Amino acid sequence: MTENNSPTKIKEDEKYNIRAIERALSVLEAFSIERRKLSLDELTKLIGLSKPTVFRILSTLQSRKFIYLDKGDGRYRLGSVFLTLASAVHGSSGLGAIARPHLTTLRNSTQATVLLGALLEDHLVYLDKTEGRGPVRLANDIGWRRDPAHYGMLGMTLMAFLDPAEAERLLDEFPLAPYTEKSLNDRLLFLKRLDDIRRLGYALEFEEAIDGVWGVAAPVLNAAGEIIAAVGAALSMSACSDERIADTINSVTACAGAISSDLGHRR
Repeated sequence: MTENNSPTKIKEDEKYNIRAIERALSVLEAFSIERRKLSLDELTKLIGLSKPTVFRILSTLQSRKFIYLDKGDGRYRLGSVFLTLASAVHGSSGLGAIARPHLTTLRNSTQATVLLGALLEDHLVYLDKTEGRGPVRLANDIGWRRDPAHYGMLGMTLMAFLDPAEAERLLDEFPLAPYTEKSLNDRLLFLKRLDDIRRLGYALEFEEAIDGVWGVAAPVLNAAGEIIAAVGAALSMSACSDERIADTINSVTACAGAISSDLGHRR
């Protein structure tokens, strides 16, 4: 047995442990890819603590944004702090590390500004961005900026692959807004648009979020076939043609498919 693993060493380390922190960490560690959302009862059973204790821990973690309570189904999931912490390690693990080479390939093949986004706490949050050589420059603060869930090509893609009831709830909470003159503000038409995106496997939009910008986005799916992110390529309207649109659709869907495959998704 090495010195670092000796019983004496372990005992010395444990005397500095703080019980409340250990319990809070047990709550956080209960979440995983397979258990992305958990109810209070489920957490209580998994952790082995009393329901009042788990509830107090959740309330504290929720106040610091380590935990988010989904008002739609009353279940908990990890909060936005983890996205910020992930960005602090420069995407050295997880989705960021898996996606980055594919995003770079997409940027190089399309010359577009490429974005990776996900829904977090009912908002569209940007996980990664790589600027293209074209004129499009987007002020998307990675890990910090939050847009309504339905915003632009990424938001529409993410919402299209949600449960329809969840998409309806998000629209109740964040009504459609006229970002540009071409934004789709009719709810029924927007829901039809989501159906089309789900059927086609990608979103195509022209100046609906930003004047002078068009783009294509496609879903990133995990091993269970659930959407966890969306990839998008944004280009200037000055670089828009039927051929360019077709090429960009193929490139973006291939990129999203490659990331999904690396995450264990099988079609």
